[in-house]
Order: sequence, then C-alpha cells, then structure tokens
Amino acid sequence: MTNFQGQLVGKKALITGAGVGIGKAIAQRFAQEGAEVAVHVNRNWENGLQVVQKILQQEGKAVLVQGDLTKKQEIEAVAKEATSELGNIDILVYNSGIGTQHSSDMVHTITEEDWDTVLSVNLKAFVFLSQLLLPAMMQAGKGSIITISSIRGLLGNPVLASYCASKGGMVLLTKQMALDYAKYNIRVNCICPGFIDTEMFRFYLGKQADPEASRRIFANMAAMNRIGRPEEIAAPAVFFASDTSSFITGVTLPVDGGYTANGVREIQ
Repeated sequence: MTNFQGQLVGKKALITGAGVGIGKAIAQRFAQEGAEVAVHVNRNWENGLQVVQKILQQEGKAVLVQGDLTKKQEIEAVAKEATSELGNIDILVYNSGIGTQHSSDMVHTITEEDWDTVLSVNLKAFVFLSQLLLPAMMQAGKGSIITISSIRGLLGNPVLASYCASKGGMVLLTKQMALDYAKYNIRVNCICPGFIDTEMFRFYLGKQADPEASRRIFANMAAMNRIGRPEEIAAPAVFFASDTSSFITGVTLPVDGGYTANGVREIQ
C-alpha cells in the first residue's frame, strides 16, 4: 500500500463519522498503517463508499457501516456489523460530532430536541458503542479507544452551550474510562482538534460575509497562524492506536497550532 508504515498491522479499527473530514483522514491513515478499517457514516452512504473504495484501490482492507447514532438499535447494528465483517475490534475512534440544528445554542434559547440530539451524538452514543465493544477488548486484554473532542471541550465559547458541554464531557469521560479499563490493558485517550480545514469548516466559512477574512481570523487565533489539516489529526490518532503509546492512557491532547497554549490569543 502507498506510504505503508505498518504501525497498525493486524489491528481492526472502527472509526465513526469517517465519510468526510477528520474521520476520513483517520480511516485512510489507519489503512495505510495496515489496520483493517470499518468506516462508519451516519447518513451519507456515498461519502463512506468513496473512502472505502480509495482504501481498497490502495490494497487496504475496509468495510462500510451505516447507522444513526441517536438510535440505540442502530448503534447496536453498527457494532454488530463491524464485528461481523472484521472480527473483534481492537481500536475504536469516536469521531462523530454535531452542533445544534434548529435553535441558538444558549441555555435560555436551546430547544430540548436540539440539546438531546447534540448530547446523544457527541457523548451518549460513544458510551453505548463502547459498552458493546469493551467486553471483547477486556477478554483479549488489550485495546485502544480514541475520542475526538474539540478545543471547545477545554475552553468555553459563546453560543455553544450544548456543544461545549458534550465535548467537555467527552474529555472527562476519557479520563474516567482510562482509570476503569487500565487493568485490562485498554488505553483511552482524547484528541482535541483546533480549527481544521474540513468540509464542515469550509461550509461555515462560506456562510460568512467575507469567507477569506474569516479564515484569516481563525488562522490568527492559533500561535502557528494557520488552519490545521485533517491529516494532522490522523497522525496522533495513529500514535494513540499503536503500540508505540503502550504506556499512555487518560491523556487529552490539543492539536490546535498552539491555540489553547495561550488561552484565547489576540487576533492579529
């Protein structure tokens, strides 16, 4: 396979939200490193199929699984299908995340529906997907769980109440699970991306009056004065998934170009 390094040979991974952006980059990099990959998508089958086809074209192994993570029966179907296709999962990367769809994300304005949906996708589904995959990891005496949170799980942000609550919950749940499952040699670590050049980020910029000016503002918030690339999230995900990080668990790693190092940096 192109750029094959072999860090994940023999491992089987399930990556949620892997049809685009960060999840897509992680799935492709894991396959390049030798992992067999279950590519999960929520609704957009075509995006997931393109990811799987590219991996197969490069002589990797990947399967596509689909499921609405707001529904427990579909979470169960995702775990069952991934396990049926690949065998017991060694690595879970929980990358799924959304914001509010219909209401302003402040406590006095958010609807119950939006609050429940954001918390369901961003946090609750991770709990119950892990619940389904953990027993096999515990029996095997090994495993790696990687959560993709956000800098908004570390620092607050105006008009992002449910998003910050869910991503902050993910950060602390990662640490808690690391304590519970260390005795089974299951490591649980968290990556908090900053501003990353994904389809979702570009869609957001496209709605601004001056997309390029908005992009520069976000870039200047990072000490490195640029927007990150999805591949720059995939690299630490490989590290956490591989045996190279065998003594690392409960870690929260900001990958943000230095944004959180200085709290909120003055915009230049």
